[in-house]
Amino acid sequence: MLVAPNRTGNNCVSPGVSSQHRFATSTLLFMHISWFTVEITVAMLFLVGIVAAGLWERRPVQPYRVPAAGSEYLPTQTAISENSAAEELGYTHGGLAHDGKGRLYRVRYDFWIAPDYSTLAVVGGGTVASIPVDGVWLWSRSTDGQILCTTNETGEQDVSGVVQQETWPNVSFANLADRHTQRVRNIAVNPLPEQEPMLGYFEVRQAVADALVQRGYAYYITDERQVWRYTVKGAFAFYVAAKWLRPIGRFLRSAGI
Repeated sequence: MLVAPNRTGNNCVSPGVSSQHRFATSTLLFMHISWFTVEITVAMLFLVGIVAAGLWERRPVQPYRVPAAGSEYLPTQTAISENSAAEELGYTHGGLAHDGKGRLYRVRYDFWIAPDYSTLAVVGGGTVASIPVDGVWLWSRSTDGQILCTTNETGEQDVSGVVQQETWPNVSFANLADRHTQRVRNIAVNPLPEQEPMLGYFEVRQAVADALVQRGYAYYITDERQVWRYTVKGAFAFYVAAKWLRPIGRFLRSAGI
């Protein structure tokens, strides 16, 4: 009698092993989908938060208040260093002010004027909602209306279309001033008024606010055109600039591209 050979041999995959493989595959797929969902959720929450904050926050053209003598906030350690650097570079101290937007903003600003009045520098430091903040901004304007801003502060992003902003995170005052000076060499500078240099700075801030309103990105909430808010369009543009455009630009600059 002939007996049929056993064809199962070692090529046979047991039902248990097959089930384990399918389970592992399903688990990995589920994990990938879960992480993707989390990332999308976080991105949407960030978008909603940025837009909501833009729609809610009142933004004065002149957001500063001069403190009474003896009640000035002490500068942060970072601000002390940056202020010293400004003085060493020949900048003249133009005064100090506090953030005037409300009690959550405990920030001191020191203003510095370049020797040739081409640039106004702002050194800020303190806390916002108890969160430490520090930043340096250098501002210049040209005779044809260009506004240059060089800063190491990544939170505030300009979408007015009139400011050519370069952001260099974690760069010191001295290095920022050097980068800004190189940029200023390429324009015909409209110097700050020697008698009232701060007036030139506030004219810059007014020009930015007017441009935002003209583009439909903001609207004034006072007849005097001194306080504004973002529109939905403007708040979304701010989100895109803060989340995508500015970080990509910073990466390309740091890579030398």
